Amino acid sequence: MRISDVKHVIKKANRVLRGAFFALRTTKSGSWIQVSGSHIVSKCKDTKLILGDKVMLYDRVNFYLDQPGAEIVIGDRTYINRRTEIMAKDSVRIGKACAISWDVVISDTDYHEIAGTSSTKPIVIGDEVWIGCKSTILKGVAIGNGAVVAAGSVVTKNVHPHTLVAGIPAKEIKRDVRWK
Repeated sequence: MRISDVKHVIKKANRVLRGAFFALRTTKSGSWIQVSGSHIVSKCKDTKLILGDKVMLYDRVNFYLDQPGAEIVIGDRTYINRRTEIMAKDSVRIGKACAISWDVVISDTDYHEIAGTSSTKPIVIGDEVWIGCKSTILKGVAIGNGAVVAAGSVVTKNVHPHTLVAGIPAKEIKRDVRWK
């Protein structure tokens, strides 16, 4: 076995061990969670942070559950890259096998209310969704399975399955996209 292979095994083992400790901060978590770096988990009473099997959290992925009853659910084999923040006063659900890049913000709330509007609406992100770096997903959005959100986009409306969106606000660029 080469030195680089040994280093890789040690690094992965360290991530799995850190994942086991991180799992203690969740409501429920699957097996083989991998975690690197530090994280904030800010929770009110009666909130849920649920991670599926083989979830990977890179450095400084932060979770904010800011109201009783709030939940964040992340599906199996999803990875979330550095400095991403997920904020929930109601519900944020992220599907299986998603790729969430660095510096992404996902928030189901505005944290402030304008008279006659709702400041909080759930977010649902389907399976196999790719969200590019520095994107923002705002309250009430549903992103369909296999969709791609281009880097730097601000998603304010629902995204159809297997659709590429980009821009501020995000607009449909192409349908029937596939990524892997």
